Amino acid sequence: MQWLLTIESDRDPIVICRLMNIFRRKGLSIETLTLAAKPESFSCITVVDTPGTEIDHIFNFLRSTEGVFNVACYRYEPSSAASYVFVESNANPESVNRILEALPGSKIIFASQGKYLFEICSKGRLPQSILELGEAGFLPLSRVKTSRESSQMELVGAYSS
Repeated sequence: MQWLLTIESDRDPIVICRLMNIFRRKGLSIETLTLAAKPESFSCITVVDTPGTEIDHIFNFLRSTEGVFNVACYRYEPSSAASYVFVESNANPESVNRILEALPGSKIIFASQGKYLFEICSKGRLPQSILELGEAGFLPLSRVKTSRESSQMELVGAYSS
């Protein structure tokens, strides 16, 4: 099953090394991974393939890792119940524009190196027209777990449109 993980950590390279080791030891198959930096922290966004039965353990392990202060897990949701969309636009940069046009009021909450995480603000429902795009690098998601008290992630590179 595909999952998207967002992780915010101290800006100490050893934390990133620990995360890579955790991914390896826990058997996470990494589909894509982006790391961005700001003066006081790193933000990591990764799409992984792992059984759904393992995600609780992985989430708790990540959030208890020294230097990690926010973790969120998003599950692949191939229906209109999805409230987030991850787009890897390296293949087709027009995907981002089409999604923003089709989802007025939606926000990009992560943008780095051609990878975008959108929060869908259209009454929490993903329109069928977006689901029909069916392009490579397009992943509808719903958030299942977060260690942050507020629902708004403030990852590096995020901006509103």
